[in-house]
Amino acid sequence: MPLLKKKNNKKIKKINGTNKGNFKKYFLNSVYASAAVILISAAGYFGYKAYNYLFFKKKVFILKKISVSGKGITYREKIKIIKQSMLSKNENLIGVNLKRVSRLIASDRWVKDVTVYKKYPDKIVIVLKKRKTFAMISYKNNLYYISPNGYIIGRADYGGGYKYPVITGLNIDGGDANGYFRKLRKALYFLKIAKSSILSGLIGEVHIERDNGIAVYTGSGIYIKFGVGMYKNKLKTLKQLFYEINRLHIKYKPYINLEYTNEAVIKVNRGSRVLPANYKNNAVSPDAFK
Repeated sequence: MPLLKKKNNKKIKKINGTNKGNFKKYFLNSVYASAAVILISAAGYFGYKAYNYLFFKKKVFILKKISVSGKGITYREKIKIIKQSMLSKNENLIGVNLKRVSRLIASDRWVKDVTVYKKYPDKIVIVLKKRKTFAMISYKNNLYYISPNGYIIGRADYGGGYKYPVITGLNIDGGDANGYFRKLRKALYFLKIAKSSILSGLIGEVHIERDNGIAVYTGSGIYIKFGVGMYKNKLKTLKQLFYEINRLHIKYKPYINLEYTNEAVIKVNRGSRVLPANYKNNAVSPDAFK
């Protein structure tokens, strides 16, 4: 019996010694972990303080230059873009929110695309792509610029000029949105193909008539009815007509009708005359206009 008791005492001592070792190890690990957390927190705190001190209080990166570039950007437009960006010199470059600046600039309907980036130590660069003015539309006694796809850019003024053709007859107040856009697309299509025709640079107004036909007023006051469809062919007919008019020195009133296929009607001094359908292949006699 005494031997058994002796063995049990040894086991109890061994177990107690193991518990004390584990506790000591756990305690030391906790101390190390706490110290590490304290050191990391202190480093972060003092690092943040140093960051603020160096970059904000000491003002290491100060905005001194704002560059605005892009094809066709005028000085007046550059000043407008800088004001719209809400950027100001002597502010900290690090604190500038580029996404916010981009959104502010892109809110201008003239801007098609914008890229903004920082160029350390003291510059912000703004690269713009402008919407191209293609024509103007009339609405409530005002003119508005539109792009080649019909996007309304802004109100026409002397700064932008009035050299673009005006599209009329769209009936914007009619309530028929589909009809409005259908007519606008037709007018824009005609203007695009007319740019490479005899009328290039000569169109003052494109009017959509009640029958959805197209009529054109040139800058010199000539009224040309194109009717509906086959515009490429009719523009070729007009080119040949002008050739014959110049060749024969015909004096005519400022009216040309191209509604009919392969025919052109003009008003000469003695009344209307129709060029024959095959006039493209044959020289027209001056007697045709007497």
